[in-house]
Amino acid sequence: MQTSGRDAELEAELRETLHHRVRPMRGRDPRERGRSTSPLELLYDLTYVIAFAAAAEELARHLSEGRAGPAVGAYLFAVFAITWAWTSFTWFASAYGNDDVLFRVATIVQMVGVVVLTFGLPVGFEAAAEGESPNNLLLVVGYLVMRVPLLALWLRAARDDPARRRTSVAYAVVIAAAQLCWLATALLHLPVAVTVAALVLLAAAELTAPVLVESRFGRPPWNAGHVAERFNLLTLITLGEVVAATTRAVGALVGEQGWSPSAVLLAASGLVLAAALWWAYFLIPSRAVLERWPDRTMAWRTAHLPLFGAIAAVGAGLRVAATAVEEERLSLLQIALALAVPVAVVLVTVFVTWSVLMRSHDLTHVPLFVLSVLPVAAAVVVGAAHGRDDLVEAAGAPGFGALVTVVALVTLGAVIEVVGHEAVGLRHTLRAVRHREWEPAGSG
Repeated sequence: MQTSGRDAELEAELRETLHHRVRPMRGRDPRERGRSTSPLELLYDLTYVIAFAAAAEELARHLSEGRAGPAVGAYLFAVFAITWAWTSFTWFASAYGNDDVLFRVATIVQMVGVVVLTFGLPVGFEAAAEGESPNNLLLVVGYLVMRVPLLALWLRAARDDPARRRTSVAYAVVIAAAQLCWLATALLHLPVAVTVAALVLLAAAELTAPVLVESRFGRPPWNAGHVAERFNLLTLITLGEVVAATTRAVGALVGEQGWSPSAVLLAASGLVLAAALWWAYFLIPSRAVLERWPDRTMAWRTAHLPLFGAIAAVGAGLRVAATAVEEERLSLLQIALALAVPVAVVLVTVFVTWSVLMRSHDLTHVPLFVLSVLPVAAAVVVGAAHGRDDLVEAAGAPGFGALVTVVALVTLGAVIEVVGHEAVGLRHTLRAVRHREWEPAGSG
C-alpha cells in the first residue's frame, strides 16, 4: 500500500514527537513564532507551585503565631531559591529543550529535587524562628538535585552546539561555583549574621551572572515568545494557589464555626483578589512585545522575580485572616499587613514589569499606580488605628467591621488596577509602541 504525502507527513511528525530518542542538543530557533509550552514543562511547573504553596503555608503559620520577622526572612529565602531554580531551568529549556529521553530524565530528576527542597522548608522556618539560618542541609540537598542535572545539560549543550560553547560552559561554571557556595553556607557553622550576609551576596551573584555571561560570550538561543508564555503560565498557576488557599482557609473556618459573615467575606475577597490580579497581570502584552524586541527579555525577566512569591503570599494573608477570626489571637494591624504587603508587591511588580517591557517613562501611568496603592495603604492605616493589641473577633464584635474595611480596601486596590488599565492602559501601551516604531525588531 502506498503512503500519501499527507500520511507521510503525519508519520514523520509522530516519529518526532513520540519517539524520544537521544538527539543532538544544537539549540532551538530563537525566532520561531507561536512556540508553545510543552506538557513536560507544565508538569515541571506543578512541582514548583507546590513548593510555593508549602512556603506560603509556613509563612501563614508563623505569622499567626506572632513570629513575623523570622517568618518573612525565611519566606524570602525560600521564594528566591524556588524562583531562581525555576527561572534558570526555564531559560535553558527555552534555548535547548529538545524533549529527548535524556532531557526528560534530567527534568524529572529536578522535580525530585523540588520535592526534597519542599520537605526542607518547615525546617528552615523553624530555624529562622529560633534565630538561626534558614538554609539547612535538606534544602541544600534538594537544590543540589535540582541544579546538578541543569549543569550536566549545559555541558551537553556545550558539546553539541560549538558556536555557543563558551556561553554554555560559562553557565555550567557559574552553577557549579554557586552551588558549592550554597553548600558551604549550610555545612560551615558560621555566625548567623555572617551566614545571612553570605546568602544575600550569593543571591546577588546569581542574579548578576546571566547578564555578565551573555554580554561577554553571547546569549543562548532562547525564544522570547516562549519565555513569555512560560512566565505567564507559572503566574496563572500560582494565582490558582490563591484560590486554593482561600478554599482551605474558608473550609477551616466553616468547619470550626459554620457559615458566617466572616467566611463569606474571606471567600469573596479571595476570589476577587485572584481574579483582579490575574486580570491586571495579563493586560501586560509580554509575548507580543518581546517577540518584536527580544533584547528586553532579560530586564523583563528580572522584574518578574518578586511576583510569584508575592502572589503565593496573598494566599498566606488570607489564611492569616481566617486564623485570626477562628482563634481570636491576632490584631487587625497584623492582618492588614499580612494582606496589604503582598498585594502591594504584586501591584508594584505589575507596574514595573509594564514599564520595563515598554521601556516607557509615561508619567500619565503613575497616577493609576498611585490610585491602586492608596486603598492598600489605607488598609494598613485602618489596622494601625484600631490598635496593636486589640484582637480581631468574630462577626458581631466591634472589631469585625474594621476587618471588613481592611479586606475591602485591599481588594479595592486590585480592582482599581484592573479598571484603570482597561480605561487608560491601552492608550499608554499604544503610545509607548508608537514611540518605538522606528526601532527594528530585535533592538532594545
